[in-house]
Amino acid sequence: MEIKPQYKHTKVGQFLFDLTAKMTMFIVRHQWFYYVLSFTWGILMTLISLLVTVVLFLPSLFTKKIKFGKWGWVYYIQLGKYWGGFETGIMFLRDEESDEAYINNHEFGHTMQNILFGPLDPFISTIPSVIHYWLSEIFPKYGEKPYAALWFEDSADQCGKWAHDYIKAKKQYIKESKELRKQNKR
Repeated sequence: MEIKPQYKHTKVGQFLFDLTAKMTMFIVRHQWFYYVLSFTWGILMTLISLLVTVVLFLPSLFTKKIKFGKWGWVYYIQLGKYWGGFETGIMFLRDEESDEAYINNHEFGHTMQNILFGPLDPFISTIPSVIHYWLSEIFPKYGEKPYAALWFEDSADQCGKWAHDYIKAKKQYIKESKELRKQNKR
């Protein structure tokens, strides 16, 4: 099963999409390497995620408006309503109301960009993604084209969905294998 773009991209955009897709397929099959890269090559965004976690954990002790959750191999922090999400290394922030599967998959896809591009990630995908988000929020004409039409958003969508589906299928296979072994022992 391949990871294919939903939109047509420039040659450079397609190259970066394909690179992210190949990295995602490798990393999902070698989960331990995700953490190695997050805490070495992708340390800049990972340190930001740890700082954000500490800053938001303290008020979460006193309010129920900030919630921590686990998604796949990373965690997320939920706060506010209808603003989407934002990835910061090995975690992401997300709102409480948007489509959970879409936001979680998309932000997980951005974590794959972080471990691929490392210290260049803020300049290659994170900052452009933030600018893209705010331009589409502030200027209605800018937001007329599909949000995922840019390679880094399309890549986050497609890689995150592929990773989620692969992890889900693998968990199901393991569960069914254990059940089958139990039945065979009887």
